[in-house]
Amino acid sequence: MTDYYTKQLKELLKEFENFNDKIEEIIAKKYGENFAKSAAIEIKKEYESLIPEIPYIGGEDNPLSITLELTTRDLAVYLVLKRMEKDVTEIGEICYQYADKYFQKNQDQITPMDNPQVIGLLRYMALESEKRKYSENFVYKFVEGEGKDFDFGLDYKECAICKFFHEKNADEFVPYMCASDIAESKYGGLGLQRTETLAEGGNKCDFRYKKGRKTRIASSVINEG
Repeated sequence: MTDYYTKQLKELLKEFENFNDKIEEIIAKKYGENFAKSAAIEIKKEYESLIPEIPYIGGEDNPLSITLELTTRDLAVYLVLKRMEKDVTEIGEICYQYADKYFQKNQDQITPMDNPQVIGLLRYMALESEKRKYSENFVYKFVEGEGKDFDFGLDYKECAICKFFHEKNADEFVPYMCASDIAESKYGGLGLQRTETLAEGGNKCDFRYKKGRKTRIASSVINEG
């Protein structure tokens, strides 16, 4: 554990405000404004308490650090609403609604997976991940797509989100984090197809990208794509 995230506390909390406001709006439509206001206050407190516990997986040297940061916001939502006796299905749908709206309105923020520089970085980072310098990191293999029906792929053998959420007894919630890839691929035209994930009992997460094709992602929690 390092102080990498605690040094960014003010910045992370500032960025969190917009997320929390949008989540509050979604919760209000489902459970009413009074419940939503109370939940939003608790979610902010929960997120602030989680920041020092986010696993360090390389910081700015690892592009997937941001993935862990962002899913920790959702983890805060889950932990609070679970304590408020809401079912994981309801909580997951709230977080997925946020992800769908975010990617729809911010398509320019979606990484272009057909960019040669992005592909080169992923190839390099996959090799680095297999060195297991950080035990709580993602571990994945780059899959060449030459002569196949995809441009390239990534096979995740270990998932940092699964590891961190497991520590928080939030295993049941992880599949909703996987499902957010549906919205990202759909609005980004990534052409992602995936048949299994570690979070849903698979041996790996088999990402296969081909720009422009229909997104097809198997999910036990979200029936889309």
